[in-house]
Amino acid sequence: MKIIKSVIILFVAVFAFMSFTPVKETKTETTTTIGTLKKFKRALNFFVISDWGWNGENRQQEVADQMALQAKNNIHPQFIVSCGDNFQLSGVASTQDPLWMTNFENVYKTNALQVEWFPVLGNHDYHGNTQAEIDYSNVSRRWRLTDHYYTFVRKINDSISARFIFLDTTPLVDSYHKGDGYPDVAKQDTAKQIQWLNDVLANSKEQWKLVFGHHPVYSASKTHGNTPNMIRKVKPLLEKYNAQFYFCGHDHDFQHLREKGKTVDYIVTGSGGEPRPSTMNEMSLFSNSTAGFSEVTFHADSIRVVFMGSNGEPVYQFERSYR
Repeated sequence: MKIIKSVIILFVAVFAFMSFTPVKETKTETTTTIGTLKKFKRALNFFVISDWGWNGENRQQEVADQMALQAKNNIHPQFIVSCGDNFQLSGVASTQDPLWMTNFENVYKTNALQVEWFPVLGNHDYHGNTQAEIDYSNVSRRWRLTDHYYTFVRKINDSISARFIFLDTTPLVDSYHKGDGYPDVAKQDTAKQIQWLNDVLANSKEQWKLVFGHHPVYSASKTHGNTPNMIRKVKPLLEKYNAQFYFCGHDHDFQHLREKGKTVDYIVTGSGGEPRPSTMNEMSLFSNSTAGFSEVTFHADSIRVVFMGSNGEPVYQFERSYR
């Protein structure tokens, strides 16, 4: 009887310990269910895609086809942003390189995608001739990479505007200055670019400030993860001048991160081709390894970001106001 009583007491004690001891949950990615996306009559729409340069392979064509369907039937983009690694694995050699046809022109070929493309350069683009990607802006009517870094403004409505800022992040990362694999990196004046970014943000009067680059500031991915040089050089300026977003690629997944107590949303949208496993950390609001692209919509004083899978299903969305 004493033995039975002791066993019961032990069982109750173990149950109580399990009930009141917190269990740390580990997630590799998050999923969510989204209904039909609301359409807005007066809106500025654009797509963001990154790490897509696979000559149609590794699901690039699949993503491109879904971009075309969405652009034709649902969200009509005024332009498309590319966050780099436009040509895997070694960039292009010239403006006449056959890769322009096999990797870009013949992949994103439908009428709905014949809008302006505003790219940035990625580390794989730096394996080749980066000036050729800039010069192709004089060949193509839609390729608008006019310099290593650049900016423009678009009106949302009569009282609200957005400033778009495009960075050349590969030279900002110290590791690319070592070795011979990135011939154009040493030619870039990184101090000049950071001063330019400071001046553009400081003088921006627009309500929205969106910054685009290839390398993440923050990323939970085990493939690349955070970029210490970007945290040291770019993050302080984003916070100082109240930029709301930093979009990037490099890690081949979807991520939405925000540092606790801060207001910058960090968006990784690098699954335009060859998606890789995703993970999460304490900054992660969402993470998923689905192939796809992002749809961004400005309406009134708000912005909506949607991670769109290559199957046409939105895997995540969120909205915020500039206020």
